[in-house]
Amino acid sequence: MHDGLVSQGITPDVPIGALRLWDSGTSWRDLETRPGEFTWTTLDTALTTAAGIGARPLLVLGQTPTFHASRPREEAPYGAGAASMPDLAAWRRYVTAVAQRYGDRIDYQVWNEPNVIQYWTGTPEQMARLTLVASAAIRNVVPRATIVAPSFPLRLPSQQAYFAAYWSLQSPRVDLAGAVDAVAVHLYPPADGLPEYQAALLAAARKVLSEHGIDLPVWNTEINFGLQGGPEPPPISAELQRAFLMRTYLLDAGLGLQRVYWYSWNIGRIANTYLTEEDLTTETLAGRSFDVVRDWLDGTRVDGCTLGDAAPGVWECVAHRDGEVRTFWWKPRGPATRFTATDATSWSDADGAVSRCRTSCRVPVGPSPVMVVRPA
Repeated sequence: MHDGLVSQGITPDVPIGALRLWDSGTSWRDLETRPGEFTWTTLDTALTTAAGIGARPLLVLGQTPTFHASRPREEAPYGAGAASMPDLAAWRRYVTAVAQRYGDRIDYQVWNEPNVIQYWTGTPEQMARLTLVASAAIRNVVPRATIVAPSFPLRLPSQQAYFAAYWSLQSPRVDLAGAVDAVAVHLYPPADGLPEYQAALLAAARKVLSEHGIDLPVWNTEINFGLQGGPEPPPISAELQRAFLMRTYLLDAGLGLQRVYWYSWNIGRIANTYLTEEDLTTETLAGRSFDVVRDWLDGTRVDGCTLGDAAPGVWECVAHRDGEVRTFWWKPRGPATRFTATDATSWSDADGAVSRCRTSCRVPVGPSPVMVVRPA
């Protein structure tokens, strides 16, 4: 999950396994307020708050302070020079200072979305250099730290080309795969796209990684829907928002993604799926469904997800847990249907309501997922 209020001591009232510290007042620009002078208050608060709910923090190490920027007058959403290449010595000092202060209490991500001009105006080669320098600095202090590669959105062809250019630099001399512990992607679909579009984007990313001999876990470090980089997107119903959130976590688990960070618990009106109302506290239907899908997946081993095996147009994911098999069904398009779940002991709807089965159940299958439980 993302939650921009974590640095103010506020977190969602739901169980969260990991928090990505982005848009939370903990960027490089927030921490190094003058050359060589660090103010750790916001990050200290964020980490204390995350620890209080047992959530593992992932710190995003950019953006560049103006006084360390190669193009200090270049405008960017996070301030002048924020998206430009930093002075390497300053970058190394900053990353070292973070590692010395926080050690293995956090995971480290090199940069946010370097293939989006608002966040990075340098080259893939420069980003690779930042990755190598950051990795060496962190591991010199915290040898077993978890370091995550820069995160790349993939929905545009130009973004996929930049992702490919970055990872094509992999070589014995530029060992990007050895410098990080996970690849990071942002599987945002087109603004009118469905959650299932993530599968195609991930397949494209894995093809690039395979071509360059890179075998690392993949994390989805940002996801929401309807984002179009402009005005507020057209709204979708509360029921569909719930369906999008639940299908995302089920599908991404089936695709083998080890971590998925929703953006965001308290997002502004730039997307179409919201977990809180405008008061940033009251949970929406989608927010309440986070608990449901977490309970469905908690402690399971997800074998995978397929389209059309159960019935045309129906997605099916299968998971195992403690002597039972959990099957998840949903149908993204068209009219809902009904399945007969044989040998089932129960089925649950998207509200988490459980219906017991004797020998079989008739289960409605539509845009929101359902879970059927059978003995293993």
